[in-house]
Amino acid sequence: MRVLSNLPLECFDDRAAMRGVELVTYGPPGRMLVDGVHFPFDVAFDPSTGTWEELQAALPAGFTPDVVMVWWPDQEPLPAGLERCPVPVVGVVSDYNLSLPQLAGLWPFFDALLCDRAGVALFERLTFANVRYWCQYAHKRPFHFVHADAGPRDVDVGFVGNLNPVVQRERAPWLDRVRRLTGRGVRSEVRTGVAGADYGRYLSRCRIGWNRSIRGEMNLRAFEVPACGALLLMERSNLEVAEFFAPGEECVLHGDDDFEDVVQSLLGDPARCARIAAAGHRRVQDHRLGNRLHEIAAIVGERTQPRPTASAADVALGRATAMLATWADGGAIAKAALAAHAAAPEDPRTLNLLGLATVRWRGNDGAADAFRLWQRALQVAPGYVPAATNLGALVANSPDPSLVRQVRSLRDGQLAGAGWAELDGPTLPLGYGALAIDRSLALQAAVRSGDPRPFARELAR
Repeated sequence: MRVLSNLPLECFDDRAAMRGVELVTYGPPGRMLVDGVHFPFDVAFDPSTGTWEELQAALPAGFTPDVVMVWWPDQEPLPAGLERCPVPVVGVVSDYNLSLPQLAGLWPFFDALLCDRAGVALFERLTFANVRYWCQYAHKRPFHFVHADAGPRDVDVGFVGNLNPVVQRERAPWLDRVRRLTGRGVRSEVRTGVAGADYGRYLSRCRIGWNRSIRGEMNLRAFEVPACGALLLMERSNLEVAEFFAPGEECVLHGDDDFEDVVQSLLGDPARCARIAAAGHRRVQDHRLGNRLHEIAAIVGERTQPRPTASAADVALGRATAMLATWADGGAIAKAALAAHAAAPEDPRTLNLLGLATVRWRGNDGAADAFRLWQRALQVAPGYVPAATNLGALVANSPDPSLVRQVRSLRDGQLAGAGWAELDGPTLPLGYGALAIDRSLALQAAVRSGDPRPFARELAR
């Protein structure tokens, strides 16, 4: 199988271990730092400014991919014209809890979409074709192994990860419980900002590596901990862990009510703790990414629906909206938004998007133009909520209180009767602040229930 990928998969595994896979990767030179290490691409190509045809022309002589794998399209821009790709395109999505408004419009691009188990029904409701569960994570073999120079395992329970309470809302109280283990005589640590080989060395000092997922998925840490020889301890409610490690034999699970007791039981039986850690370390070698890539060929071969057909406006809207939160510069995003507007100049969605792209590109200098674009969107479609919401965000700090009241009244009046069409479009603030995440979670709840009102209520804030 010949795979063209926008992620240098050798950050996970040696190419020699990807048996039966010929891999070519593409991206901007210098772009991909993984845990502080630069993994170069085979083909220098900027997908935020280039087209599928330009990428195809730049591929090595004789290489025609059997599949194009696009990892994390809410973080990595899509090439323009990807919908014209003549071979199957597979999308891989992960943190949709943070970025669903940017991902929802990407349905025209993928022959198959891969996500965690909890996301399958969600993306099927969003009209993506051939949504499949596939575990996209593994340990990164250049960093995650038992480091002989790490010293003794002098940390009883260790955790390293993102401590941002806005992003990691559900996990934050659990981190306090990990910290409070010290009151029971347990040497526990919660750390952040440790990556690469240093992270591998730290886990090699831990007897137990605690982990908790966001969406019930097998995340990176679920593989990193056993790869470094620590015992994997994670939530019993996880939807996927038992497919990879035998609970009680290769990992240990806990609930809300027995976490501390489970930890003390393990630490009170050092032989058992070491035995389970060793079994998990042996098992994780089976789960290296190179062993899992061959599943892509079967997924592509089992497609039951063709790639969705879409209008030029929907294609351009999807690509440009997803680019808003990526590393693409403002000029590239504005160009993509202009392409969407050219395809449907009287569509409120393209006017709304162009306003956002203007702010993303020009900041405060673009506020007046964005204001006019959102006003125009409301002239075209008076009930279109995203434009009114964005106007409200723009004037929130205005010294004119009557203007603020006018915009809020307009938005609130629209919300009462808003359906999906009136809510379809991205809103300020961009990025991963609390309000943006709240809206992503509200959109997820609305899609799962089929009721747009939870999302409409969140846009009223």
